[in-house]
Amino acid sequence: MKSLDEKDKRILEMLLEDSRRPYHEIANDSKVQLSESTVRKRTIKLQEEGVIEKFTIKICREDERCIIAFITLIPKTQAETKELLREAQVLPQCEEVYFLAGECGVLVKVNVPEIIELDALIESFRARADVKSVERVCVVLRPIKVSRNQSEGRII
Repeated sequence: MKSLDEKDKRILEMLLEDSRRPYHEIANDSKVQLSESTVRKRTIKLQEEGVIEKFTIKICREDERCIIAFITLIPKTQAETKELLREAQVLPQCEEVYFLAGECGVLVKVNVPEIIELDALIESFRARADVKSVERVCVVLRPIKVSRNQSEGRII
């Protein structure tokens, strides 16, 4: 991949936010400050060089889960960690489950359709006898970089 200058990086940032953003809007950005035709040419060159593979959209239908969050669970004892890991894996809302080093517990990536379901899931974890605490809940505002193998078969 070619080395990108600051203007190319900013063009890419703006296209990542909205791949349909008009070239004139990108051109007028305070960090870009180029003509519309120059932005168009740079974008085409980034495509030709393979920096930009494709322009795409993400659709979140009503029947799909759209709220992604990461929850850190602290088990009461190390012995109870295995059962917590096993049970978290089978919950359909839990897309990924990680056993963390040290006394960090279990990290769970969840995907639910509504915030009320996230709240209910958190409360169900808090009510478990083997969970000492729900240490942290982080809700994803927007993904910045998603690995290619995670996006296979999904509209991103």
